[in-house]
Amino acid sequence: MKVSVPKDFGNTSKKPVLPLVPEPIKSIKKEDLTAVNLHSDPGDHGLTQVKFSFKGLDGDHETPREILEWCRNVDRALTGLDLNANGLSSYNMYKQFMRGSALSSFIAKAGSILVTKKAKAIATDEQARDNYPVATDAGHVIADFNALRAAVVTANRCNPLDHLTEAYGPQVVKDSLNKVVKNLLPNKTLQRVKRYLRREARKPLDMGVKQYIMHIYRINTKEIAHCPPTFDNAQCLTPDEIIDILLFGTPKSWQREMDRQGFDPLAKTVTEVVEFMEHIEMSEDFDGNRKLLP
Repeated sequence: MKVSVPKDFGNTSKKPVLPLVPEPIKSIKKEDLTAVNLHSDPGDHGLTQVKFSFKGLDGDHETPREILEWCRNVDRALTGLDLNANGLSSYNMYKQFMRGSALSSFIAKAGSILVTKKAKAIATDEQARDNYPVATDAGHVIADFNALRAAVVTANRCNPLDHLTEAYGPQVVKDSLNKVVKNLLPNKTLQRVKRYLRREARKPLDMGVKQYIMHIYRINTKEIAHCPPTFDNAQCLTPDEIIDILLFGTPKSWQREMDRQGFDPLAKTVTEVVEFMEHIEMSEDFDGNRKLLP
């Protein structure tokens, strides 16, 4: 039986998750912007303030790049307001920066985690109460047992949001946000972005190598670091991987020139490789201009 295969089968370059060159900036309505006053020194609210505005997150139509940019903006806002260490305050502030399905998802994710935290707190207090010996002839004080019993009652009556005031509160907020971002981004975002950079993100003819490496650095430091699954710098590209991307994305003639001059790119730093490529680029521009002379 003959099977027809779509023309774009296996073609991952058709629509990259994070294109090398950013898309044109869309016009944003004033009512869609959120504005906060950031302190030059978050620890001293009496110093100079800077107004910082950015678009809130809806979660329905943003591109992956816009979602990751929103994450960076929120992190900058909370750092400038000195709220990262306060779970309840950061939770309430995050809600101010979200709308629609993103907000609903964030509240649901945080609620699920906090219900689990509440259940563990109740179980811990109940175990401490049940294991406490109350025999007065052994020197144990009844008041201590009563205090443990009161702790169980308090834990049961406690609102799950009250657990955000605990030491683990900021991490609960961060985990909730990460779950929302993971749901909003395409499946296997990190894998797809790295594969795109290694296999498809070649340097355009009208782009200099320095601008090319700056685009790669931007994706690596500002966007890959905010992608699931770990949401940290540990998953960023290493210098050797960046050099491999440079070698793939630039003309093969440049690699032949490296071989001719005995330049081993894998034994050099990224800066040294880029500088060498700039020299080749400048010499090619010079030769090209000379051909135009009479």
